[in-house]
Amino acid sequence: MRMKAISTVGSILAVGALFALQPANLAASDFRLAQPPPPADLAVPEAPEGPSNNWIDHFDTYVTGSEVIGQGGWEGWGGVGTVGALTSATQARSLPNSIDVVGDTDLVHQYSGITSGTWTYTAWQFLPTGFAGKTYFILLNAYPTAGNESWSVQLCFDATAGVVRDDVAGDCTSATTRPLVLNQWVEIRVIVNLTADTASVFYNDALLYSGTWTSHLLAGGALSVAAVDLFANVATSAFYDDISVSDLPFGDGFEGGNTQAWHMTVP
Repeated sequence: MRMKAISTVGSILAVGALFALQPANLAASDFRLAQPPPPADLAVPEAPEGPSNNWIDHFDTYVTGSEVIGQGGWEGWGGVGTVGALTSATQARSLPNSIDVVGDTDLVHQYSGITSGTWTYTAWQFLPTGFAGKTYFILLNAYPTAGNESWSVQLCFDATAGVVRDDVAGDCTSATTRPLVLNQWVEIRVIVNLTADTASVFYNDALLYSGTWTSHLLAGGALSVAAVDLFANVATSAFYDDISVSDLPFGDGFEGGNTQAWHMTVP
């Protein structure tokens, strides 16, 4: 089963009915929806990495306005090539670009070898004033596994309620929330201890929740950081910049301390 909910009017539909209503070219990353596996021969280029699988993407070496699918290891959910995101200079934490996650965006980056120790996953998000809809930030502990992907973190940014939710039910109704911050860059930070099987999720430098990494959303997950998924869910623009995963200590997302050298060598 898959996690993330698509916004619908009325009550939540049965899994089969909801899947049937999706456009054929949209493989929305919802943990409640079974999806076919990506093509076995799908070639995904890897982004450069720092020491010990550390990784960052500033989106600044890509041409402004270009599709990020096929660049830096980014791909569409399930290998779909029509659910990407464009680089944008409309907002940027590090100049000149961020990425604009909007409409049918369902953008994935996979990782390998992150299976032990403590890791910090950081993404900087900008929601403009007037943001509408429900957009999602997701981390998976398994992807892809022939339709058996496994979710560890799913955050729903709910414009109507004005909150970010720990979306444990997959329908963006959880009571575990923080106030939504608009019109400024806000850090999403997830500290994952794969030895202890724990994760602590922070939004705007405040703790949203702490829980297990392998079973907070779905039981039987893997002790691994396998992928990030940025899912727009037909919402308006959510901009992301300076996304990183690191097992080294650093202060503000990408510039600090002993991570500066490798951070500045990766797009």
